[in-house]
Amino acid sequence: MNPNPTSSASESSKGRTERSNKPSLRTLVQNLIARVQLGLGKLVSFPFVRVLMIFVVGFAAGVVWQSYGGAARKTIASWSPHLGWLAPAAVPVGTSPERLKATTLALAAARQSLDKLANEIGKLETQGGDVPRRRAGR
Repeated sequence: MNPNPTSSASESSKGRTERSNKPSLRTLVQNLIARVQLGLGKLVSFPFVRVLMIFVVGFAAGVVWQSYGGAARKTIASWSPHLGWLAPAAVPVGTSPERLKATTLALAAARQSLDKLANEIGKLETQGGDVPRRRAGR
């Protein structure tokens, strides 16, 4: 037996002490984060960083919405009938005769207006009047 009972206890605690001398991964990460916070605190203020992060997240959300907006709207609209207004508008399939007739009438009216304008300009030129011209700066 060991004449000194405390020596066996101290020997077993040496193994624990050696393990506890090595910092854990968690401690290393916490120390690294603390160092980064201290370093950044000297360079920029935290309110500025908060505003900058809000701006970056908002910009990223806008880009994502532009890229995947239609799919996101469909998904959100499918969650509840109350959110149906978010769904993208359905594109009409084909052309109806009424729509085609309305387009034809609008084009005919535009053509008549253009012909009237051309006639007025022609009259001004033959009379030797001053024809309005575009400026070079515009």
